[in-house]
Amino acid sequence: MLGGLIAAGRLIRKWLLMGPDGTWREPSFLSSLLPRTPVEPDEPPAPDPPFAVNLVSADTLVYLPGVGPVLAARIVQSRRDAGPFLSPADLKRVKGIGPKLTQRLTPLLRFHTAAGQGPGMASSTGDTCR
Repeated sequence: MLGGLIAAGRLIRKWLLMGPDGTWREPSFLSSLLPRTPVEPDEPPAPDPPFAVNLVSADTLVYLPGVGPVLAARIVQSRRDAGPFLSPADLKRVKGIGPKLTQRLTPLLRFHTAAGQGPGMASSTGDTCR
């Protein structure tokens, strides 16, 4: 019985690994016979700055250099409590953001508000946010 199993295994292996012309196939072709399961990435790709500091969530702000989850939550909370950030100097009102971090974040953020409030908002003439 063991001999029959060995012979059957060799026949199956030969049938799977040999092509119709008698050449050996790469064993990797077997993966093409298996059903494919869709693979989803673990995390979505990071968004590209500049970010509208008055519109984005804390989840987006964590992609900025020097901003972690705690500081991002503080930025969002400050925006709720004290109103929108109208200029880079307004970032300094957030605990944990000093002059150096403000300078590093300024080119990565846009300071505009919703519905045309405050300076730095795009006008109807096509000006862009700063």
